[in-house]
Amino acid sequence: MFDGHSHLDKRLGSVTEAMHALHRDASGAGVKGMVLLNLPEEGYKNEEVLERAKGYDGFFRVFPSLNPGHKKVFEDLHRLRVSGASGLKLHPRLHNYQVDSAESASLVTLAGRLRMPVIIDGFPDGKNIALGNLPDAFARLAEKATGTRIAIGHAGGHRLLDALMAAKYFKNLHLDLSYTLLYYRNASLTGDIAYAIESIRGERVFWGSDYPDRPYSETVNLSREMLEGMNLPGDCLKRVMEKNVRLFLGEDL
Repeated sequence: MFDGHSHLDKRLGSVTEAMHALHRDASGAGVKGMVLLNLPEEGYKNEEVLERAKGYDGFFRVFPSLNPGHKKVFEDLHRLRVSGASGLKLHPRLHNYQVDSAESASLVTLAGRLRMPVIIDGFPDGKNIALGNLPDAFARLAEKATGTRIAIGHAGGHRLLDALMAAKYFKNLHLDLSYTLLYYRNASLTGDIAYAIESIRGERVFWGSDYPDRPYSETVNLSREMLEGMNLPGDCLKRVMEKNVRLFLGEDL
């Protein structure tokens, strides 16, 4: 298993304490590595997380968050890449911008040139709906930044099928199932998730815990139960749980 979307839990104390706890719990659940997303506004400084992650032999692939609207954001991205960042996290809902804005597209394009994949929050809560950050906006972004691998964070939530159609056309789009898989577990969307995975032939769709949404072991157990219950064909389950996120990261398998 490889976790494609996780965070540190600020409630656990320092970066060192939070990272140690996450590594312990994830390893105990059978996870071999993870994409660790950092939002400085809600936790720790990007540089501090990158530095601490170096002590875990590549277990954490850190995606620091930046705001495309900041004046020196290009310089910041170059600096973070040199410091060991594996990718970039964008959160248009938190920073109040449209995902396909000129500033966002320019930053995402630069990330691609630096060989950094990008995960962008795409959960359609009220704020993202108001901003227009729905799958059609991700499609426009993918068309502008063709050289960048872009993951629609949370796979578009209840707009999953729209996200699927965008990803089927724009091959640089990926679907990140974190949060959505369990948030809608008692809704009809569960069937759409299974359909989406099969429709895209188990490609470019991956699992993530979205920890600390709930205890790590609970997330793993519930996710496995749901995905195994979908009776996905062939090696789709293995792809979703490990292979696809590593391909998203650009790793040779």
